[in-house]
Amino acid sequence: MTDRNRPRARWVAAVLASILATFCGAPAAADQHADDAALGRKVYDDLKAKFQLVPHSKYLPALQRVGARIVQAAGPQWFTERFYVIRGNELNAFSAPGGYVFVDEGLLRAVDNDDELANVLGHETAHLVLGHVRATIEQQKRRSFLSNIGRTLAGRGSQGTQSTFEVANTMGHYTFLGFTRQQEYEADEHGAELAAKAGYNPWGTVWFFRHVERLVGDAGYEQYVQQHPSTNDRIEKISGFLRAHTAQYGRWQDRQPEGSGLR
Repeated sequence: MTDRNRPRARWVAAVLASILATFCGAPAAADQHADDAALGRKVYDDLKAKFQLVPHSKYLPALQRVGARIVQAAGPQWFTERFYVIRGNELNAFSAPGGYVFVDEGLLRAVDNDDELANVLGHETAHLVLGHVRATIEQQKRRSFLSNIGRTLAGRGSQGTQSTFEVANTMGHYTFLGFTRQQEYEADEHGAELAAKAGYNPWGTVWFFRHVERLVGDAGYEQYVQQHPSTNDRIEKISGFLRAHTAQYGRWQDRQPEGSGLR
């Protein structure tokens, strides 16, 4: 190696060391939790600034009542889970870092009973407690980091690693919601488990998906996800899961209660 090449070699070694330090060293839990709380608050502030929150919705009492039982079933977490109604006619809900759960008015109008809502909220809570939200944030930041390193090594400069705040798109299409199909299936199952533990019928997941399929077709719920599994596929998966675990779910039947709408 010539003397002229040594400075560049040392620089490349320093860059590679930085990469290893970034991805081999686990961040302190307190820092990670602070990042999540800040990002969740940013999402909340963004929706509030756009007048998307509906603080006096007639559905809010039902949302908070059912949500409180799901929270109790999930057990203590580092975050305090909160539930909000947002404007919109879509059958959509999403969870944000730090325990924020947002549910469209359209979904609240569409659910036929508390069991369906409990399974939706169980699903969103599952994304939080199973670490899906945190995992997708880290994936987004890792992609940005490696892209910037690639540009630097190619001599085109770098604008720095994407910050936690930059992970949230200011237009409201939040990139941390890029869940995989497998994560969606896991959240369906764990959400049904939470609903049952809270005293709700876990078949409410199936009833809700059937309702979604009737209203908007095969891909109507959680439209933000990257690899959206079809509604029919999710019905088959969760139905098979409930039937396969008779010891846990055998006392529940696939029979909807009479009446329609939330209590």
